[in-house]
Amino acid sequence: MKFRFVIYATWVLLGGCVSYSVVEPGTSEVGGLQLQPRHTWNQAPRSSTPGLRPESKVWTRDGILLDRIIIIPSVSPGESLFVFRSDDQKPPVYRAGMLPNEIEELAESSIVKLFGEGDVTVDTHNLRPHRFGEVGGFLFDLELGLSDGPNYRGATGAFVSEDHLYVILYLGAVPYYYEKHLDEAMEIIKSAMLVRA
Repeated sequence: MKFRFVIYATWVLLGGCVSYSVVEPGTSEVGGLQLQPRHTWNQAPRSSTPGLRPESKVWTRDGILLDRIIIIPSVSPGESLFVFRSDDQKPPVYRAGMLPNEIEELAESSIVKLFGEGDVTVDTHNLRPHRFGEVGGFLFDLELGLSDGPNYRGATGAFVSEDHLYVILYLGAVPYYYEKHLDEAMEIIKSAMLVRA
């Protein structure tokens, strides 16, 4: 019986494996954004990250249910931070000229849509300025509560360049994983800058 359980468990684990790619320390580019991870991260496959825009990426250290950095480059006016298949999940969209607090609210309502309305609460706070290279932007913190999963805390960096919005979002399960990766996640967020041709 034990042997059969081990075989079954191994089969489930291997069957559930998806192909992650390694993000090496140093300079990394995502959709015109340059980021500086200090340690190795893992880029999640698109199949395990529904809702991602085509040029967006998700990095994780311990698995996307425990920690993740979502990199969302070059959102044009009229576009959303995430994409959804269902018409009844119509997401809020970015508009040119939005103020920092409006972009904070856009991120908050977009995360609610991503995790499922009615099952999630999102609270953002501590909006503050930050420069991303030569471009002025801002940071804010967030808390995410789920009715059927772990709760998360996180941080977000965002800026606008030539009417395009760039967002880098960190989420970590509380208490352990949020604190474990917070310092490096903040370094990555703060290091973000546009790649200049």
